[in-house]
Amino acid sequence: MQTSIDLPSPLGIVQTSSITSTGKILSPDYENNLKNAAKRSEEDKLFRKQNQMNDQEEFEAIEVQNGEQISLIYYYKALKMDEVIQQNENEIINIVQNRPKLGMIEGSLMKKSPHWFQGYSQRNCILRNRVFRYYNVENKKLQGVLNFDVQSFQLQELQDKNGNTIEFILKPLGQTQKVFQFKGGTVDQTKTWVQLIKQHLQDSIGALKVLKSLSQYERFWRFERISTLQIMEDAEDGDILLFQGKDINCHIQRTLTQSNFDHIGILIRLDENQLYLFEALPLHGVGLCRWSKFIICKWNYLYHKIIYRKLQVIRDDNFKSRMHEFVTDNIGKQYSFNPSKLFKFRSTMLQDPQQQQTRTFFSSELVAACYKYLNLISKEISSTQYWPGSFSSENQKLALQYGSLSEEYLIDFEGE
Repeated sequence: MQTSIDLPSPLGIVQTSSITSTGKILSPDYENNLKNAAKRSEEDKLFRKQNQMNDQEEFEAIEVQNGEQISLIYYYKALKMDEVIQQNENEIINIVQNRPKLGMIEGSLMKKSPHWFQGYSQRNCILRNRVFRYYNVENKKLQGVLNFDVQSFQLQELQDKNGNTIEFILKPLGQTQKVFQFKGGTVDQTKTWVQLIKQHLQDSIGALKVLKSLSQYERFWRFERISTLQIMEDAEDGDILLFQGKDINCHIQRTLTQSNFDHIGILIRLDENQLYLFEALPLHGVGLCRWSKFIICKWNYLYHKIIYRKLQVIRDDNFKSRMHEFVTDNIGKQYSFNPSKLFKFRSTMLQDPQQQQTRTFFSSELVAACYKYLNLISKEISSTQYWPGSFSSENQKLALQYGSLSEEYLIDFEGE
């Protein structure tokens, strides 16, 4: 049985063949190689779970426009998706596409302490995209995050003798006695917050299904979490995912690199705004995985945890063009991890087209090369000097030349 040091991610592998604006394919052999590479990847991932084969070679093809050049991306359908799986994927996509953009509110509220002798403390609060956060007024640090898409909450209103709501309580469902009690400076302010919270609660995944698993964790509200649907809604080109695999080789790699992560990929939107994971994998090289299929096929069980970090930059037309250009130029390239790469400290420019074509990547090398292509990190340091952990918050030395990476969000799959 073949194992790898960089645990493969999932299903829905995409490969590409560049064609000119007239539609002429540059290399038929290269096109066939890409199809075969996608097929091998499917056999390793999809059939490992479903344990069945389909000899009929079927491909979906989507066109990606990049300036005057058109790239044709092939998605290998090694198995006709089960109708239930396909239906579930469509339901997820429909939920995301049809969920309205809700109003956000930011301001000061008084939070009741769980300790009776402390009374109320002022907190800066933000309600955005079905997530309620509150911060310490003095040091600006996050004190709590209540994500309505990953945990169900009950809203309770405390009223005065005239029937006016003067305080509200957010109570998580499940095996916990924890409650979050707030009040505004005025009755009208409290009323405004309650009205908006009701809208965000009613439109959340926690209202569609009962989600209690998060409440079993101690002080769960202290840590940022994000649902898979929120990623589908909010993720943008250049955001990253960090993976902690379960394979023994993944554990060895984390030990050697003194990091919590052993794999990394970049998110990008293609094919009518569909979200894909762009990554370098050991068995077939650089490819794409559709995020919606990742959710439905539960490939998250291959990992102990998956972390999301948003790239906080202005994405103008030039940024998006260069991002798509890098993806289409590097899809199908081979995976390579060897000791000689570790001793390459400075970047070298590959002027020879043949060298560019035969270039290889391991996962974090691909991400570093992409960020360098976008001028996000220095071009002086070789891409081989970056590990998956180099892009985590534990690495304080990573400095982007513009923009920044957000805090880490643990992706919650329990509600899917």
